[in-house]
Amino acid sequence: MRYLSRCLPLQVLLLLAWGPGTALAEEPSPCEELKASEDRGHEVEHRVEARPEGDLVHFTVHRTFHNPGTRYTELEALLELPREGTVHGVALEAQGQWTEGLLLESSQAERRYEALRRKGTATPRALALLSAAGAGARLLLWNLPPRSPVTVHYEVRARLAYAHGRRSFTYPLPECEQAPRPVLTVLPPSPNTDFRIETRHATPWRPELEASWEAGSSRGLDARAGLAPWGAGTLGFLQVRTKRLSEAPVRARVVFVVDASHSVGPRGISRQLALAGEYLRLLPDATAEVVVFRRSAERLFGRLIPASEWKTALAPLPAARLAPGNGSHLDEGLKLAQQVLGEGSGPVRLIAFTDGRLRRTYAPLPADSTTSAPDAAVHLRWLSSHRTGDATPHEKLSGPLVRESCGLQLPSYVSSLEPLVRPLRWEQVHLQDGQGARLKELPALQEGEGFQLWLPSPQTPLSQLVLHGQRWGCAASAPVEVDPSLSADLGRNAWATLRVEPWNSNEEELPPTKAVELLAKNGDWLSDTRSFLAVPSDAGPSTARTHALPDGVTGGVAGGVVGGTILCPLAPPRPCELPPEHQEALEQVLQSPFSACLEDGAPPSLQVRLEATGEEIVDVEVTGAASEAQASCVREATWALRLPTFCDDGSVTDYTVKPGH
Repeated sequence: MRYLSRCLPLQVLLLLAWGPGTALAEEPSPCEELKASEDRGHEVEHRVEARPEGDLVHFTVHRTFHNPGTRYTELEALLELPREGTVHGVALEAQGQWTEGLLLESSQAERRYEALRRKGTATPRALALLSAAGAGARLLLWNLPPRSPVTVHYEVRARLAYAHGRRSFTYPLPECEQAPRPVLTVLPPSPNTDFRIETRHATPWRPELEASWEAGSSRGLDARAGLAPWGAGTLGFLQVRTKRLSEAPVRARVVFVVDASHSVGPRGISRQLALAGEYLRLLPDATAEVVVFRRSAERLFGRLIPASEWKTALAPLPAARLAPGNGSHLDEGLKLAQQVLGEGSGPVRLIAFTDGRLRRTYAPLPADSTTSAPDAAVHLRWLSSHRTGDATPHEKLSGPLVRESCGLQLPSYVSSLEPLVRPLRWEQVHLQDGQGARLKELPALQEGEGFQLWLPSPQTPLSQLVLHGQRWGCAASAPVEVDPSLSADLGRNAWATLRVEPWNSNEEELPPTKAVELLAKNGDWLSDTRSFLAVPSDAGPSTARTHALPDGVTGGVAGGVVGGTILCPLAPPRPCELPPEHQEALEQVLQSPFSACLEDGAPPSLQVRLEATGEEIVDVEVTGAASEAQASCVREATWALRLPTFCDDGSVTDYTVKPGH
C-alpha cells in the first residue's frame, strides 16, 4: 500500500513546464507521507489468500487499518493491485459490523460519500469508498473509530502468466519498510506441486512476490474469441495467450559448425565448444558432430557421438585440430554439415557460429532435403569480438543460411541457448479475417505473453479469424476458436483500468469507452466509471469530531516528461587505406610465395588480390599467371602466410600486390 500522493522513481526526471517563473514544489515520497499520516491511522495487517483456477488467480485481500488517536478520522490510501488485476467486491468490517459494498456509477458514489461527510447528529459509522486510480485503487475511509481497527476486504482477479514451463502470478510488495508486508497464502493447484514463493524485482522500484509452479501439459497458442450484446449490435473480444509453444526434439542429430579463423582466435574457438556443450545439456538424448571451418572444412570426431560423450571426446584431440587459421568459409562448413546430417534419422539441428567476417563471395546454400525438412532448423549464433567493433555484418547473413530452411539468428549477448532448441516465440504476428484484412499486427509474441483485441460490431464472423506469423522464420498459423464460455463471461477477461505503465500503453488493447462501461456493469468490477461504496444502513451525517482530510484533490504532480533523442545518421564505413609503410610490409610478406613459385621474368600481368580482416586472410585470387600450376602454387603459398595486423577495424579490405613491387 502506498499513501497518496504518489512519487516517481528517482530514475525518472520530470520537468514541470507551466511557464516562466513557476515555482516547483518537491513532492514528498510515499514513505514520508506514510510517516506523516500516522496520526490519522495506518495499516497494521495485510493478508492475502490466492486461489489459482483455470487461467485466473483469485485473490481475497484483508487489510486492517488502525486509528491511534482519540477522535474519529478520515484516511486516504492508494492500494497497489496485481498486474492486470480487477477488483470484484468490497466489504468493510468495523466495530463488529460487516457492510457489503455496492458498485455504483463513480459520480453517484462520490456524491453519496461527500454527503455523508457533512455535519449531522447521526452516530458515527465507518464507511469506505474504493475507486480506480491509475494502475491501482484509491481507498477513502471515513469515521475510523478512535483506537480501533477497521478491516477492508476485497476480491481481485488476475491472469496467470507462463514462462519456461511454469505458471505464475505476482503480488505487489510495499515500497516502504514501515508498511506491513503482505502475508500470502496460496492454495496450490494440485497436491505435491513443485511450488515456490519468492521475492522478485520486475523493476528497481517495484518489488513483488511471485508464486510459481510447474505448468504441466498445455496447448501452445490459445486464440479464442467471444461475442456480447452491445447496444443494437455486438461486441467482439479476441484473446490470444501463449503457453509452451513447442517441445524439445527427441533424439535429435546436431552438428555444430565452428569458426576456427584467425579473427576468432583460440579463445573464440574454446568459447564455441563451450556453447556447444551447453546446448547439448538441453538435449541430453541427442547425438552430435563438430565441423570446423577455416579456408576449408573438416569433421572433428568423424561420427555422431552421444551427448553424454561430449567432454571425453574433446579431451584427447590434438591442439592442432582446433588451431586458428586463414579463411572464414562458412559455406564450406555448412556443406559438410549437410552431408553429416544425411547420416541416420531423427530431427535435425544445425548450429553455425561466426563473427560475420566472411569473404564477399559467400552465399547461402541451396535448399536441401535434410536441412530444409519440417523437423530441421539451421541456426546462426553470432560471436562477439572486441576486434570486430561496429563492422557491418556480411549482407548475405541477414537471411537463412540454407534456402527454404527455418532458423533463428541469436545475438551474442543472449546467454540462453534454449531459443535454438525449440521455438519460443512467433514473429511478424497478425490477425486476419476471412476477407484477408489485417485486424491486428505486432512484431513478436513471446512464450507466456498474449494480447487482446476488441471488435465493435464485427462484420466478419469470428469463426473465420486466423492468427498468422513466423516461427524460426517459417510461416505458422492458428485458427481462432469461438468460445461460448468467453462470450458468457466476457467481463472477467476485460481490462478494468489501464494496467500498464503509461509510456508502454497500447490503446488498441483497451476496449472502447462505452464497452468499458458495459463490461464493468455486467462483470461487476471496479473501473474508471464505477466505484464501490460501503455504507452501513444506519449511517448518516455525523458529529464534527471527525479529523477530516482537506476537501478537493490532494497533492499531485502536474506536467510531463520533457526530453527526446536526437538521431544522427551514421556515416558509411570508410575503406581502409594502408599507409605507405604498411603497403611495403605487405609486399615484403608476399615476396615469399612469389620467390617460391615464380622464376625470374614472372608474367608482368600476375597479381594477387587479398581479402583480409586485420591479420586474417579471408580470400585469395591470383590472376595473370603463366599457367594454372603457377597460379595454384602462388595461391597455396599465400594462404599459408600469417599476415601482420593491417587495418583491424572488423571490415573486409582488399589488397592487391604484384611481384617485385
